[in-house]
Amino acid sequence: MFIGSQSKSTIMDIFRIGLHEVIRATGVPSEVKIATEGCSLIAKSNDLSKKVDSIQITFATKESANHDEINRAFDETRIGVRSKCEDGLCKVLVPGFNWKQLPLLLPLDDVIERYTKSTLRSRTWQLEVLSYVNTGFNINVMIEMMKAKNASDLHLRAGARPYIRVDNDLFPLDLPPLNAEDMKDLLYQLGGQEQVDMLYTERETSFQYHAAGVGYLRCSGYIKMGAPALAIRLIPEEPLPFEKLNIPEVVRDVCNKHRGLFLVCGITGSGKSTTLAAMVDYINATRSANIITIEDPIEYVYSDKKSIVSQRQVGRDTLSFANALRGSLREDPDVILVGEMRDRDTIRAGLSAAETGHLVFSTLHTTTAVDTVNRIISYFPQNERDLIRQELAYSLQGVVCQRLLKRVGGGRIPCLEILLGGKPIVRDAILEGDLDKLHGIMEVDGDMKSFDQYAVELYQKGLVSKEEAMSACSNEEAFERIVSGIKSSEGRKILK
Repeated sequence: MFIGSQSKSTIMDIFRIGLHEVIRATGVPSEVKIATEGCSLIAKSNDLSKKVDSIQITFATKESANHDEINRAFDETRIGVRSKCEDGLCKVLVPGFNWKQLPLLLPLDDVIERYTKSTLRSRTWQLEVLSYVNTGFNINVMIEMMKAKNASDLHLRAGARPYIRVDNDLFPLDLPPLNAEDMKDLLYQLGGQEQVDMLYTERETSFQYHAAGVGYLRCSGYIKMGAPALAIRLIPEEPLPFEKLNIPEVVRDVCNKHRGLFLVCGITGSGKSTTLAAMVDYINATRSANIITIEDPIEYVYSDKKSIVSQRQVGRDTLSFANALRGSLREDPDVILVGEMRDRDTIRAGLSAAETGHLVFSTLHTTTAVDTVNRIISYFPQNERDLIRQELAYSLQGVVCQRLLKRVGGGRIPCLEILLGGKPIVRDAILEGDLDKLHGIMEVDGDMKSFDQYAVELYQKGLVSKEEAMSACSNEEAFERIVSGIKSSEGRKILK
């Protein structure tokens, strides 16, 4: 890390600003070195954010400088420093101080600038942490804190306190800030040296950790300001059943199908993985099937029940989603779960698997059912889109888009948009490319729902507040008319 000084910057300004940058970026050091050509400062303390136990300043002196004269000049500052000059270098040991006392050290800058070989103004300074404060963070303790507070995510970053996400809001834990060495230790606790090496080589890593009795962690590592950082998602040891998810039976009924493509969509953190896990576990418990999952990384872990389940992780067990999906067709599957439709090859392989008699589940980061259908088609060049429409029209079992809303009394509840395939009216709309027609189909079909309709139902049942319900609606005016008891042609559609 480097910082630049100005023509009026003192050596104490450099020390203060440089240390602040180090703490902000990588956490509190116990020993730090700040250096430029001809000068260096080494500061030590068990907590440099509060006080400094000692600073050693070393600078090159002018050839004409008298060593005794320099020592006298430092003595005259009456700060209590000890100085020693020899062989063209002067070493100054500054006694401990707290940050409020830093301005009292300004006379040192005058002496150093007077006798240094070349001015220290307008310089580039390099910041180097020699060691960090040992805070003794334990990842398993933080996981227990997550569980106790019903948190879904844990964010660990050097230079900041740990944060957890509860009901979609971020809160800091009552713990000290982490430093870069803490982050390296926590990464080692979670994934061993393999994941430490992977992060520093690839600058990204993704893996799973099992906190026995608590749950599985989906760990995503990345580099921030030169230091490791982690985003951790807590996943239950057992998939949640449909009854606890407040998912309609019409979605569960898709699990009884034996072929076709079913997509669960939504933004990151909208519960897609949780819904798919419930569907896979329902099949696992009720059907004799061979289930193959392809994930990056594996999230929910399944035990064989009535079905057999083989879970494969991209990067560890296979090179890519598309490769694993194509290969799975030779592995006698009945059900295939693809963690995400990330590219054209994966989508093409997924459609092919669905067409050839397999039930395929996957996800997309889309916000509505119509957007999902349009996104799949748009992945392909213009000259292939008619064929893709045909494949999608005949293989699509359904699309569910999710948004998690804050539930009255705490927790969250899904608000869904449900589009079911397999119906001639849906098939024709996709074949004809008239995707806008799908909005009307969802509003009038008894088994399907738009986000607006579902939000009205949640509000009328007292499960969410009016503001939360409206946040999931695309037509707030129609929502207002419904809750006010005013009927209109548009309002009647919402109540269908």
